[in-house]
Amino acid sequence: MLMQARLETVDCPCCESDGHRHWASENGYDAVKCTGCGTVYIRERPRAEDISAAARDGVHPTEDGTLDQRLRRQGWKVPFYAGIVRRFFEGEKGLSWLDVGAGNGEFVEAVQHALPDAKASGIDPMEVKVARAQQRGVPITAQTLEEVTGSYDVISIINVFSHVPDFQHFGGLIRARLKPGGSLFVETGNGGDLPSRADYPGELLLPDHLTFSGIEQMKQTLGRLGFRRIEHFSRRTDHPLWAAKQIVKSALKGKPKLVLPWTRKFRTVFYRAYLDG
Repeated sequence: MLMQARLETVDCPCCESDGHRHWASENGYDAVKCTGCGTVYIRERPRAEDISAAARDGVHPTEDGTLDQRLRRQGWKVPFYAGIVRRFFEGEKGLSWLDVGAGNGEFVEAVQHALPDAKASGIDPMEVKVARAQQRGVPITAQTLEEVTGSYDVISIINVFSHVPDFQHFGGLIRARLKPGGSLFVETGNGGDLPSRADYPGELLLPDHLTFSGIEQMKQTLGRLGFRRIEHFSRRTDHPLWAAKQIVKSALKGKPKLVLPWTRKFRTVFYRAYLDG
């Protein structure tokens, strides 16, 4: 029995079909795979207002209590993401950049490192993370996207897509805050491309994660929002260090298992989507 969770039933967030099959269960929630387009999503999920409250607090009700997502800064992300930013944006000058769901500020720091003349800032609803970023001098504020009044050359959402209950609405808010010809920069996994839960690395983190898209589903979603030209880059995550960590984690949980590198179909995918006109 989920404690303090009021649920609603939704159809596929990509194609709106109600056809589905069971894909995975975790923390008292079921993830289903759309039989129309392949998107994986929580069909019976917390209501929108409860999702917003959990995003602010960083704590989600589960079958066994709560899922705490108030994670601390991870310094390795700064050089990693700086390399990704250079791959897509090197040579572009004077960009105004807003990172939505900026958390502890690692991605904003990465943009500052990769593009020193860019004006980069971020927003996040979780005040504990915003405070950590501000202590480091990173320009992050506790705002929602609805409260943003400026316009930007680039808006980024790094591992945010899967948390959003209504991406057509959310994407419309992003579009309205992009300058003509601006770009939306996205990182998310390719969970919707995976036939089986066994292909997904680690925990699903339900219900913090609501939707798992595939590459074509993501392009369709962005296309409906007016982003007609879309570049993407897929990156493997099942490297030897990852495999070693999974072995250690399984042993610590008392369920040791052998995990081999370079065997998973999961990828993390980066998209640069250009707004028409």
